[in-house]
Amino acid sequence: MTDEPGGKPPQRPVDGPTVMGPSTGHLHGAAPEEPTQPTPPASAVVDESPTTTGPTVASWPLDELLPPPPTDLVWRPDTPQPPPPPRRPAYYLALGAAVALVVALVAAAAVATVMRPTREVAGTARPAQTVPDITGTAPPPQPTTTTNQPRPGPAGHPLSTSTARMADTTCALPRFDLADDRQAAFYAAARTCADDAWRGVLDEAGLDADVEVVTVTSAVQTPSCGEVTPTSPSTQCDGTVYLTPAHLRDTERNGRYPGRYFGVFLREYARALQAETGLTELAAGVDDAESRLAQQATCLAGVASGAMAGRGAVDANITDEIGDRLSSVDAPPDAKAMLDKGFQERTPNACNTWT
Repeated sequence: MTDEPGGKPPQRPVDGPTVMGPSTGHLHGAAPEEPTQPTPPASAVVDESPTTTGPTVASWPLDELLPPPPTDLVWRPDTPQPPPPPRRPAYYLALGAAVALVVALVAAAAVATVMRPTREVAGTARPAQTVPDITGTAPPPQPTTTTNQPRPGPAGHPLSTSTARMADTTCALPRFDLADDRQAAFYAAARTCADDAWRGVLDEAGLDADVEVVTVTSAVQTPSCGEVTPTSPSTQCDGTVYLTPAHLRDTERNGRYPGRYFGVFLREYARALQAETGLTELAAGVDDAESRLAQQATCLAGVASGAMAGRGAVDANITDEIGDRLSSVDAPPDAKAMLDKGFQERTPNACNTWT
C-alpha cells in the first residue's frame, strides 16, 4: 500500500478492542457487542475508610482529621524501689537534744509558776504565831467582828439617815380666822397633826422629841433666844415653836390663805425636831451650818406635807399654799427642790443636806 498524499504513513490496525465509530454506532470489522465501562486509570487508589458526613474544612483530606490510632497497652511490672538510706548518728543526736530542750523549758515554766519572785519590804518581821493546842481546856479564839460605827456629825444623825417612810396622816384643822385667838386654835390643831405624822418615823429612827407650840400675842422671854414679840418673825427656840399671828397677818400679808400659815408651822416644827434630837448641836462648827439646817427643815416640812396631802382638811389648795410660801419668803437656797424632794419621798434620809 502506498503512502497517501501528505507524507503520512498508513495506520495499521491495533490488536484489542475496536473503537466505535463516531456516527455509525457499531464497530468496524466486528459484530456489535455490549458497551463496556471505561477502565479507571491504574494510578487511582480507592479509600475504604468510613466516609465523613458534613462539609469539609479548608479542603483538608479527611484522613488527616482523624486522630492517630491508640498504641497497644503493654503491662509492665512495678520496678521495686530501693530502701531508704540509714540515718546518720548525728540525726539522732539532734533529735535527742531538741526533746531535752523542750523538757527543760516546761520544767522551768513550772518552777517559775510555783516559786514567784519576792521583794523585800522595810520593817520588822513579826514572830510566827504558834498553833493553839485544841486538846487543852482553853476555848478557841473567837473571830473578830467589825461593827459599822455611825458617822460623826449631822450627816450621821438618824434624822438625816433614817429610811422610815412617813405614813399617810389625816389632819383635822378648824376653820381659819385671822384673829389672834382664832389663829392660836388653828396652831394647836396643827400640832396634833404634826405629832401624829412624826411619831412613827421618830420611833423607827430611835429618836424621842416633844415639841411645844406657843402662839405669841404678847412679848415672850425665851431661855436662849431672847425676847419674841407678836411682830417678830415666827421661829423655834430650844425645841419650842413660836408662832406670831400679827407678823404673819400684817407684815407678811399672807391674807386668808391657811396653807401659808400652816407651811410656816410645819417648817418651824421640823426646826424644833432638829434641836430636840441633838442634830442642831452636832451641826455647830460645820461650814454653812445655818443654811443647811434651813434646807433640811424645809425638806422635812415637805415630808409631812406629802403625808397629809389630800387627806382631811389638807386639800389641794392648802398643799399648793404650803409650797408657795416656803419656796418664796425667807426661803433657803434650792428651797423648792428640797420641798418637792421631801414631798415625793417622805423619808428623812431624802433630806440629808450634810453629805
